[in-house]
Amino acid sequence: MSTELVRGQNLPLTQPQVAVEVTAQCPVEVVAVLLNADLKVRDDGDVLQRDGRTVPGVALRPQGVDVDLSALPADVDRVIVAATVEGGGVDRFGAIAAPVARVTAGGAPVAGYTITDLGSERAIQTVELYRRQGAWKVRAVGQGYDGGLDALLRDLGVELRAPIVDRARMHLAGPAAPAHSAANTPGPAASQSSQPPAQPVPPVAGFPSAPSPTPSTAGLSDAQREAAALEARRQVERLYEQVWGIFEDAARSAASYRSSVGYADNRLDKDLEDVLNDPAARTSPAGLAQQDAARAKHRELIERARAGLDKDSAQLAAEVAQLEPKLPPEMARWDSPAWAGWRAPEDTALAMRLGDLHLPENPQLRIPMVLRLPMERGLWIDSGASGVDGDVAGVADEAVRARATELAVTLSARMLSAFPVGDLKLHVVDPEGKGAAASPFAPLAASGLLVGPAATTAPEVSATMSRLMDRVELARMAIESGATDALPEHIDFSRQLLVVHGFPYAFDDRTVTQLRHLVEEGPRVGVHVMVVGSRADAQSFGPLLDPLWRAMLRLTPIPEDHIADPWVGHAWTYSPDLPSDGTGVTQTLLTWVASSAAGGR
Repeated sequence: MSTELVRGQNLPLTQPQVAVEVTAQCPVEVVAVLLNADLKVRDDGDVLQRDGRTVPGVALRPQGVDVDLSALPADVDRVIVAATVEGGGVDRFGAIAAPVARVTAGGAPVAGYTITDLGSERAIQTVELYRRQGAWKVRAVGQGYDGGLDALLRDLGVELRAPIVDRARMHLAGPAAPAHSAANTPGPAASQSSQPPAQPVPPVAGFPSAPSPTPSTAGLSDAQREAAALEARRQVERLYEQVWGIFEDAARSAASYRSSVGYADNRLDKDLEDVLNDPAARTSPAGLAQQDAARAKHRELIERARAGLDKDSAQLAAEVAQLEPKLPPEMARWDSPAWAGWRAPEDTALAMRLGDLHLPENPQLRIPMVLRLPMERGLWIDSGASGVDGDVAGVADEAVRARATELAVTLSARMLSAFPVGDLKLHVVDPEGKGAAASPFAPLAASGLLVGPAATTAPEVSATMSRLMDRVELARMAIESGATDALPEHIDFSRQLLVVHGFPYAFDDRTVTQLRHLVEEGPRVGVHVMVVGSRADAQSFGPLLDPLWRAMLRLTPIPEDHIADPWVGHAWTYSPDLPSDGTGVTQTLLTWVASSAAGGR
């Protein structure tokens, strides 16, 4: 039976003979790239194209590749299957229906992956075959590249002599990012040569010390600097993969435990059924002994399952403990010393932390919840959340709303710190007048990163939404028509983050429809949305908001079990990572970001 994959999902491969076929409404060329355990090609021969070099275990064919996992060289840990547009009157994947990757193992269908949301990409990573703990798996990737095969190969660490893709187009469409990110998440380019050097900023309260300036690269050649940046990116990529690996292992371990408990319960019911249904046998010595034996067996099975879960949890907790100190600031907890080493990045950070996840069976195992950047979904911070237990269920509504605002500010600060200086601008809607814009974001006022004062009235909200709608539509049409050079000079095509506080106050049907459009279409052209509000307060809009709920990732300011994993569908409890000192730490970070922006102008 074949499974329809979604981006980032993986499946085990139980047969070594694997075939991947890519079909599209235009001719495509399939390319295979082999990587070692360090996510590097061993040499140029690890890029397999039609009529090129062959490698044991890999055979290319029209629109597909056959892989014998058992015959691959021992130092190959990953096979990336890519596809490029090859003519037929089509110059980008967005001009045709979504391409599909089909995976078979041992001749039997295993998985299908429809690669949606493509626009101006000319090359895509479709799926990857990768080795984890001695076993092979397939993962849906769906990462696209406007710059075609050259851009894709550069992202995988292959050195090319061809020039980098057109900078004007990349400024609009954004830098390519490795696996797990959106297939086409356009935005400002993070060109190292165009970024100002990071500036030291004054020490401020909140973090252990002010960040250090970027280490000097004097004496290094351009190639050496590029290689160092690429290696740093790969190290973060490995850490990101480790987080996902721990998350998956914890989900499957808990699923195994729950299955074992279910089996034990069913067996107990069956063992007791006959004796309990017979009144005479129910209280006889033999019947009582049979009941005791059944319950003893049930306890044994439960204890055995629990021991396995505890062993797995202890191992995974140890992995998390080793991982946490290595995480870069954007993926680290607020109390991590890594923040003392923060500096304005030259490239967009790989991901940022949203909080932690845990299951009721092992609450001591807290797994970082990290979000790939740039965001492909908006964030909804539910100020009407009620929590999952008695410790938080009684929190007053006003306290929950205040924590929701605090979470929005901290996540906005994380996001601003994750982009190169000036590559992300902030718009704030605050119709409730809770001071969300005037106070927490005040350090950004003179930096140019905060676009105008907060919109606090219905006309101001309408004006803000209309400006961002124009930004989205102009960028979308420019990308689809390939006319990025014709864009008006007054349009700011750096990424934009819209933070809406107190939704739906000051919104009407028109502005709600515009908000929906920004959430659904904005990420493709570098406009992202974070909404703070109670869904109960927005019920008056009825089904008009249903698409909005579905398109956004819901977060809660207090712990709540509403996050489902993509492997077994467990309901994970999400706990936000809020600084213990209130907003002091995020104010410090925003001051650092503003200082970096001022130093770069």
